[in-house]
Amino acid sequence: MPHADFRCSPSPQRIERPERLLRLLAEDLRTIVERDPSVRDRKEALLHPGLPALWLHRVAHRLHRRGRRLPARLLMLLARCVTGVEIHPGAVLGRRVFVDHGAAVVIGETAVVGDDVTIYHQVTLGAVGWWRDNLRADGERRHPVIGARVVLGVGATVLGPVCVGDDAVIGARALVLHDVPAGARALASAVTVSPPRGGTSSRTARAGLPRPSDERNGSMNPDSTVLIVGATDETVRKAKELGLTVLLLQHPTKVSPEQEELADVLRVLDYTDWAAVEPVARELWQEPGFRVALSITEPGLENAGRVNDLFGLGGTGYEVTRRFRDKLVMRRHLASVPGAELDPSAVAAAPLLRREDLDVFGAVHGYPFIVKPTDATASIGVFRIGGPEDAERVWATVEGLRGTRTDRVSTMYLLRDFLMEEYVEGPEFSVESFSFAGRHVVVAITEKFVHADRFAELGHAVPARLDEPVGERIRASVRRFLDLIGLRDGVTHTELRLGPHGPVVIESHNRVAGDMIPELVRGAYGIDLVEYALGWPFGLVPELPDRPEAHAGASVRSLVSEPGRVESVEGVADAAARDGVLDVRVTAKPGDPVHALRDNWDRLGLVAVTGPDTDAAIRRGAEVIDDAIRIRVVGEDGRTWLARVAEAHSPAQARTLAEVPA
Repeated sequence: MPHADFRCSPSPQRIERPERLLRLLAEDLRTIVERDPSVRDRKEALLHPGLPALWLHRVAHRLHRRGRRLPARLLMLLARCVTGVEIHPGAVLGRRVFVDHGAAVVIGETAVVGDDVTIYHQVTLGAVGWWRDNLRADGERRHPVIGARVVLGVGATVLGPVCVGDDAVIGARALVLHDVPAGARALASAVTVSPPRGGTSSRTARAGLPRPSDERNGSMNPDSTVLIVGATDETVRKAKELGLTVLLLQHPTKVSPEQEELADVLRVLDYTDWAAVEPVARELWQEPGFRVALSITEPGLENAGRVNDLFGLGGTGYEVTRRFRDKLVMRRHLASVPGAELDPSAVAAAPLLRREDLDVFGAVHGYPFIVKPTDATASIGVFRIGGPEDAERVWATVEGLRGTRTDRVSTMYLLRDFLMEEYVEGPEFSVESFSFAGRHVVVAITEKFVHADRFAELGHAVPARLDEPVGERIRASVRRFLDLIGLRDGVTHTELRLGPHGPVVIESHNRVAGDMIPELVRGAYGIDLVEYALGWPFGLVPELPDRPEAHAGASVRSLVSEPGRVESVEGVADAAARDGVLDVRVTAKPGDPVHALRDNWDRLGLVAVTGPDTDAAIRRGAEVIDDAIRIRVVGEDGRTWLARVAEAHSPAQARTLAEVPA
């Protein structure tokens, strides 16, 4: 379900208010009589299976608060043996909580349950896993806060330090990992009945998909099974939240405990190598089978396309994916479209094979121009040649980069091929889109803050601060581009500049953006692009309107520093707990070298926040960094300083319709 931008916390006054124990116990008894239609009177209520668990917890909780932890745990162990209900004595339960049936209810230590809450059997109010909770500060909440008058349906699971607002309904079998606003309904998809298999293959049917089996080792329904080629923990988790059976191909350097736990089938291999992927894909196609192959991470896109082509699955295939992945292939394809020579936004491009190619391209197309890898990301290996005097230096650098890894984090790629293309002067944006059977919806236009001399991205903001006519020109340009590339379905991230002749697409990717832009879109628009990428092939998400409306602003600000070495990192947890903060990702660790800013990998961290509008979100991100995060850097001379928030200067606000030709 979409992330709700609100925060809640248990009220200390309500939690700490003393209550007479006998009055509470009598109230619990009366609640069962009033709310269970099968119970006729208080005598019968004494035999209700949930009552001993509640009563023993009332006593155990008081012992726990007085530091008598061992007898408190013994009481709750007794309750579990008698009732099947497991409530940690540290959990806080409000008044008139009704536990119906009681079997297999689990409530964790730092959970808070409000007044008049109804809990059906097999409900879990738990944490997200010891491997994450062990990283939390002592005393930090690990379990949910449930508001007053909430209903938790059969098998509902609420995990982590999330908040469920008053009067919300959590439906049967729902998995909740984000905050739920007051009065909202978080409902799991109901089972639909499809016709018996036979006749037309159900592998290509779009409607009436049954939900997959819940048993990891039981039978799997191929019509609700996805083969994911490379994934983050978030991708696997959200696929499971959608009810999909997940077959995961993961690189040996990227496997995590959460993926091992959640994936129904996990195969560890170099998923960028088609020779390794093909036999595994054929085996999984035979048993258990799958509906489509997907990837929303850059290294997995091409082989996911090859799998779709191999079995005729109808998802985005290799040819279209290659047009996105290889920037020279993209330029050549666009230039081959009839009428391309009349397009005022067309950009000339050519491969860089020899030193002399730089001189020839400059003589034909003028200066400045750009040199960059054909298929890298994160601004790695991108150079601006301002005149003939730069050619020798750039050529030497390019030759030094060929055959090296594309980033300083993973070993997924080698830099091999480079191209030259015309430079486009103007403010830069990224456009987050989703395509529904050829209907391209521009979800958000993202304003980008780029280093004045380098191509490193220093921040992002949504929605971009643009005049409406200029925004419409950008939307039209991206829709036309996606049509020309041949994309029909799925998520895309397109980078463009507003040049002298209008919007010019610089590059595009059939995946979600990096740099926490999906978090910004979710925070500002309430739209989860990862959920859409996974759910759309299975008909599990509705189509979006042509013009989604933002309900807030959101921004990412980055931390940068002069060269040196990281001495200490403090305040990350404090920053993450601040109001309006969506996420904090600090990559700097004590002892790490700090380089002069060359590309995105030289940043020390990112902070994503929301605000009432874009301007407020940009300011809020800087405030959180300045107030909370302390990354101390030491120079060669022994001098120390703190990393700073990168400037968020953008010429986008000055760009008006008069400056952008129609």
